[in-house]
Amino acid sequence: MKKLIPSIVIVLIVSMSSMGITNAFSYSNNSDTKASTQATSNGYGLQWMKEYGNSPWTDARYQGPQPIGDCDNDGKNELLISGRDCTIRVMKWYENNQTYSQVYALHPPFYPFKLCSAGGMAIGDVTNDGKNEIAATWYTTVYKYSAAKYRIIGVNPYIFFHNGGSSDCLIGDCDNDGKNELILSGSGYGSTSPVGQITVFKWNGLYLKRVAEWKDPQANGNVFMAGLGDVDDDGENEIVCAYENKLMVLNLDAQNKVFIPTEISIQYHGQEFPFGVVCKDCDNDGKAEILLSYCDFTERNDPRITIFKWNGTGYPIQFDIRWPGGEPVIEGIDVGDTDDDGLNEVVVGAGLTHILQWNGTTYVEEAVLPTFGWMAVVCIGDCDNDGKNEINAGNVDVESGQQFTEWVFKYGWNT
Repeated sequence: MKKLIPSIVIVLIVSMSSMGITNAFSYSNNSDTKASTQATSNGYGLQWMKEYGNSPWTDARYQGPQPIGDCDNDGKNELLISGRDCTIRVMKWYENNQTYSQVYALHPPFYPFKLCSAGGMAIGDVTNDGKNEIAATWYTTVYKYSAAKYRIIGVNPYIFFHNGGSSDCLIGDCDNDGKNELILSGSGYGSTSPVGQITVFKWNGLYLKRVAEWKDPQANGNVFMAGLGDVDDDGENEIVCAYENKLMVLNLDAQNKVFIPTEISIQYHGQEFPFGVVCKDCDNDGKAEILLSYCDFTERNDPRITIFKWNGTGYPIQFDIRWPGGEPVIEGIDVGDTDDDGLNEVVVGAGLTHILQWNGTTYVEEAVLPTFGWMAVVCIGDCDNDGKNEINAGNVDVESGQQFTEWVFKYGWNT
């Protein structure tokens, strides 16, 4: 299924021109701050890069919040790369050659007779058998590695068959029963579609069963990328998603299979579109915050992120920052330890990729990596199996003449 994108975004993708570089500004906590847009790699090196071409119809790169993990269960992680080419590439690091190589290519069901792209994909234990699978948004499909091959073990086309679209997928325990679910984000096309912003599937031993759904009764906006984590420090996970002018925390009532929503007060309005949500520990206190990416199209493509933190009664803003003149911050956000210092960083793709870390008072910029375009991919994980994380990045929109590109950056690499 193709990603759902508001019409104004499509127009801007086609007509967007290059933006000028702005000056650097200082940071301040819990306020609207501006950041530098000049590359300062500060110890990060380019471990790997691949250019896919300049066609927006086949070469653009798509995201997935969990593209790094052991998907063939050999004890070593792989890296998934997706895009508008009906293919999910399974990449493996080869130490002798010091490079990532494609070891398998996954295609959607009915390929090549039915062509569609995976807006999102994820690695995780969907079947709860202790081994990982690969999930993809096309027809809500699950692949399992066996007998030296990835095989489709589950397909549930409910979203597609009911005039809906899937922008991304996430594997995790959203009903807090100790077992994983497969969470699809997107929306229905038009008011007559029953498809909601969030659809939850669970493996019942034989097939993927749809077990819960969130459909906002007041809005039909699309969720590009949802997050999952314990954002209110109650010991249970919540799904957090953003669409139109809403940021919602969804607590699943497991007994009745219905979501109990909490709406967070947000700052964006009108032409400001939310794109991605990550629920991870941004400030290294052991508790998950909510990281939201969005872009204000009324302010010259003013890309922005906001971090919300639970205070016991609500979700006030802990930090807010924007990059005037940068490229839109879409799904290209993640949190993790990127420089092996034992502390998490916040990584944001706004054309250039910005690395921020909490210093006890605010978030300060540690490095800026030389990427470009609309960053639909920014993910942190151990791609090369050395026990240290890398940063995977990729773009979904570029200027005329530029190549759609995927990168892997590593701290200390050739520096």
